Amino acid sequence: MEGSAKERKGAKGSDMETECTAEKASPLCGFVALLLTLGTTSLMNGSLFPQFDAIFMFARDISVTFSAATLLGLGFAAYRAPRLLRERAIVGTAVACLLGGGALLALGLELESPTALVAGASLAAIGRSVATVSTALYLARLEMHATAAIIALAYTVQLAASPASSLLPPWVGTALFLAFPLAAIALTARGARLYFDMAHDRPSPSDIAVTRPASFLAPFSALFVCLFLFQVAFGFALRFGEVAGTPRMSFLSAIPLALVALYVICSRRRFPADGLVQLSALAVMAGFLLATQPLLIADGGAADVALLNAGNGLFAMAAQMALIMIAARNPLGAITTVAWGTGVSASGSLTGAAAGMLANAAAESVPTLQAAIPAALLLIFAAYVTIGLKRFTFAGAIDGIDPVPVGMPASTKNGTGAGEGAGTGADAGAGAIPMPAARTTDETFATRCATIASEFSLTPREAEVFAMLARGRDRAYIEEELVVSRNTVKAHVKHVYAKLGIHSHQELLDLVEG
Repeated sequence: MEGSAKERKGAKGSDMETECTAEKASPLCGFVALLLTLGTTSLMNGSLFPQFDAIFMFARDISVTFSAATLLGLGFAAYRAPRLLRERAIVGTAVACLLGGGALLALGLELESPTALVAGASLAAIGRSVATVSTALYLARLEMHATAAIIALAYTVQLAASPASSLLPPWVGTALFLAFPLAAIALTARGARLYFDMAHDRPSPSDIAVTRPASFLAPFSALFVCLFLFQVAFGFALRFGEVAGTPRMSFLSAIPLALVALYVICSRRRFPADGLVQLSALAVMAGFLLATQPLLIADGGAADVALLNAGNGLFAMAAQMALIMIAARNPLGAITTVAWGTGVSASGSLTGAAAGMLANAAAESVPTLQAAIPAALLLIFAAYVTIGLKRFTFAGAIDGIDPVPVGMPASTKNGTGAGEGAGTGADAGAGAIPMPAARTTDETFATRCATIASEFSLTPREAEVFAMLARGRDRAYIEEELVVSRNTVKAHVKHVYAKLGIHSHQELLDLVEG
């Protein structure tokens, strides 16, 4: 029986892979697009933001806020109402924002106008957010080893080249800052369109998650909390001790990333996301420690900078790969996962940057705080790593996702829905959820469900919900059949899963089949 379960899982994974690779995706295009999006961040920090400080220093923070809001909004929309998201409209809006924002940005810099500067930077931030999501979705369509190699190489090159961004003439840096995301969108929009099209004929992730809670990450899951808190530390490091609005950088930060890239390219093993998180944590803690006692000098910059930036790069690689792997594992939640995860990271970076600005102001008036603040952050960060991450792993978060077959059709009023072969054509094929009822008589099936319900002490109402889940009924059907609310269905499903000791819909089916 265990073997057959594995075969079914493999079959469903194959079905999803077939649909998600209908159009060939190019590793070279993926690499170039990712390098462009990462390069945009380097140009923003090293070339563009220093120009902002002379005009209106809060323009950078406002633009990052717009970026975070765009990503979180896109993720929420993809979760609640994905049918409203039209890929062409989103891409068109992004291009318009980049072009219009570029014009306003140039005007603001030329006239030293805070209003034009803020408007231009904010519009450009919206366009950059779409480019980031489009690139990640494109990478999710590639073979995972190729994606891992692309991510490792791109982050290494970006971190090594970042110090050069501050050496560019201002107008060159500004032009590249606008051109890079436009090019990334041009390279990836067509490939990413599949995920938007996929959502139009299927239930929303929020609906599916009611009866399949393990299929999608919760908004405040441990993964997203981890992304936020780590980025707080990196955002702080970005702004604390900056010189003339320019973050301190060192090309030596890229050395650990280069070693990781070499390992990933030469090895066929799974991407070591959790190992990178551990290395990142060590680098960050060492960086904060050296910030209290700057004993070493590397390439004209303090050793703490090299370590903090290396830690940022290592964690960013792991986080990016984790989000993409989850997106590939469950394509119906890809947009939500990528957009929400990136938005949470941006929010963390913004929070950390604000703390860094406050710390800079405090250190100017009380010089001893220059060492005391990093020491306090070291303690807080170490506490989170040793206690908060004690039971959390990236691998567990990825493997814990219960894939939803992409063949799942939209639910209908008569209850023909997820997994019952309600669709026709491709939707009614192998992508449908395997149903025990199709292989047993109704009497045998009902007896089996009743036996399980009694064995695990399910309440009468929980037993009803359990039987419907076993038949592949969706949230809408259960609501209508039992005349209960969405939240009531969600609560019943949660209790059923907890009493049965299962975490996925597939485990429920396996239990019914014996």
